[in-house]
Amino acid sequence: MNWQQLLTLITVRIKQVIGLYAFVLIPMWGMYFLNEIVLFGLWNIFGIVPRALDLGSMIGVFASWTMHGNFSHLMGNTLTLLQILFLFGLFEKNAYRTVLKLVIASGLVTWILGSPSSIHIGASGLCFAMLGYMIGGAVFARRWGYLIACIVMGTGYWLTIKQGLMPQQGISFAAHFGGLCAGLLLGANSKHTYSAKATRY
Repeated sequence: MNWQQLLTLITVRIKQVIGLYAFVLIPMWGMYFLNEIVLFGLWNIFGIVPRALDLGSMIGVFASWTMHGNFSHLMGNTLTLLQILFLFGLFEKNAYRTVLKLVIASGLVTWILGSPSSIHIGASGLCFAMLGYMIGGAVFARRWGYLIACIVMGTGYWLTIKQGLMPQQGISFAAHFGGLCAGLLLGANSKHTYSAKATRY
């Protein structure tokens, strides 16, 4: 790969980072304010109710990442996603498709593992799924870029990860653990995609 090809690849990936921010964060923030101002909190009743087969819970499997209990909940997930989406935009050739897979996979595993007397909302399951994807890609698919990213992020997020994987009142252990496991499985089966041909979109 020559310098021109490398510059083209970097430009494409930076554009993808910006696109991912819009793809994930605009629906999150848009639905939060729509829910607060117009829907009066009703959007959150469509969160994931584990093993329930009603329409609301099925909506939650695909859309619970756009539901947040309060502004601090939204901000916490946003700050994490800003960093992880940046890495996905740089290292994933088909980043949008991968994020959609992780949304569905983390939602389904939460639906399977969670307590049937609970409602699961928030993007933290997606955050853990994306983190699991990077770990799985680094360890099993030998994606060295993700290995470096995991080491750097793990240093700063170790306490958050540890707390997120400990059962706590009011925090969805099923979403965190389930998202992490779903991400690990998908990441382990991901392929190395760094190539000059990756500039073709």
